[in-house]
Amino acid sequence: MSNSTVRSCRFCTTLRALSRLVSAGLLAAAFASAAHAVTLNEWDIYNYPQQTEAVDEAVKVFSQQNPGIVIQRSVHSFEDTRIPLKLALSAGDGPQIAQVNQGGGDMGSLVKDKLLYPLDSYASTYNWTTRFPASILTRNRWSDKGDFGSGKLYGIASLGEMVGLYYNKALLDKAGIAVPKTLAELESAMAKLKDKGTAPMMLGLLDGNMGQQMLSTLWEAQIESRDRKKLDDLIYDVAGSFKDDKLVHAANIMKSWNDKGYFFSGFQGIGQDDAATLFQNGQAAFLISGTWYLGQFKNNKDIHFAAIPGGEGVQHPLMVGGTDLAFSVTSTAKNKEQQDAAAKFIDYMVSDTMANRWLNVGFLPASTNKNAKIPADNPLLAEAWQVWVTLNNYDGLGHYVDWATPTMNAELNQNVQLLLAGRQTADQMVTNFDDNYQRYLKTLRH
Repeated sequence: MSNSTVRSCRFCTTLRALSRLVSAGLLAAAFASAAHAVTLNEWDIYNYPQQTEAVDEAVKVFSQQNPGIVIQRSVHSFEDTRIPLKLALSAGDGPQIAQVNQGGGDMGSLVKDKLLYPLDSYASTYNWTTRFPASILTRNRWSDKGDFGSGKLYGIASLGEMVGLYYNKALLDKAGIAVPKTLAELESAMAKLKDKGTAPMMLGLLDGNMGQQMLSTLWEAQIESRDRKKLDDLIYDVAGSFKDDKLVHAANIMKSWNDKGYFFSGFQGIGQDDAATLFQNGQAAFLISGTWYLGQFKNNKDIHFAAIPGGEGVQHPLMVGGTDLAFSVTSTAKNKEQQDAAAKFIDYMVSDTMANRWLNVGFLPASTNKNAKIPADNPLLAEAWQVWVTLNNYDGLGHYVDWATPTMNAELNQNVQLLLAGRQTADQMVTNFDDNYQRYLKTLRH
């Protein structure tokens, strides 16, 4: 063996030794990194295929950007966010991040039992209070005394929704009618459509919600956003009364539309989803409903979305709407490291990046980023997005009225049906709403 061969072998041995040392060091570092990784269990209800795809991609990208945080996602039903979530958290077994349903029976109950972590410091760190209007954040606030709509912030939502005016442009064009800009123009358009044999307004009253949403929309369209406190106080159970002249006027508008034959024939026996399908198929010119139908209507290029026209003299009307369930940090995030990591993930879920991802799969994000990227093949979503951004610029996101009491949803549905059946007046209906509300307020004060 030559000297050069010996030197070469010794050199190889040295390299192998160094390689083992480097590998061992890297492996140790990897083990150390894994040992210090923060693992977070996350519950959400995004079970539609497009939603699941968007959230899975979000978790993947977030994990790549934050290798020290491990997100273990699990998808649950809406009902799992209620009693099962509370039981899990009470036992100390629940997720560190969870979507929580707003309202006294859910988020309010968890706050009362100290099962959620307040997020005000993170709202400041991540600029949530400037990126989102008060009307969105207030829905997730609870005071230490249990007051809804004030106090500390306990969550923030990723998706938004609102109730507006869908219209079939082809049917309007055929009748020689311009898109209405005021309630008076909307009524005039419906009169002309009826005369020409076209059903003016689609409605499905069988399962109730579409009727109460129309009533709420006509009520809130009369309220200037700057004058929203009275409605806010009512919905957040501060005080107030449903005996409101604007609500009575909204009810009388609905009654007059029915009396004039503007609603699709047989609406009393049609469910809301069936009504939406009939509208999609060109059976009526207008539909007052929510952005949850954007995906269904996407492929009918005659269908458009607009804000409901405001009442007389109202420049910035409220629109019925809200957000989906809020992302919250729970009490099982025991230390600051877990809490910080959970808040960081939540910030990603409400980021502009996530907003673009939601838009790409056809959903309306809660974000109000004016530079969002709208898919070119979805002009209906683009219209809704513009309405959403404009609405939140003037803090105009109103309320689902059934939030006011645990039994108000049934009260609204039943009374709207009675009103349109001619079995009670608008004043009687509003009195029934107020009786329900005042009874509930008394239970809060005892």
